[in-house]
Amino acid sequence: MERLQRSNSAAPAGTVVWVLSSGEDHEGGTVLGVFASKDVAKGPFAEAARSIPFDIDGAWQDEDGAVHARGGCDWVSLEPHPLITAPQLN
Repeated sequence: MERLQRSNSAAPAGTVVWVLSSGEDHEGGTVLGVFASKDVAKGPFAEAARSIPFDIDGAWQDEDGAVHARGGCDWVSLEPHPLITAPQLN
């Protein structure tokens, strides 16, 4: 498997949810689930990665803990996002 460069972003502060998504390059993506922890999402992430119809040709983890898998033009990602609990000021 190809190892890709890690991101330089830090983990979000405060309460974090883990968003599992999949899609195709240049086609957008779909949110498959939102999880309270990375551990809870490990099984669904593995299942989504196995559903990629091509051989996995890249898998990596970013510095913020996000994990990704890619096969052909298909991808699966599990990424941390801050839980927003109040209106945001722009």
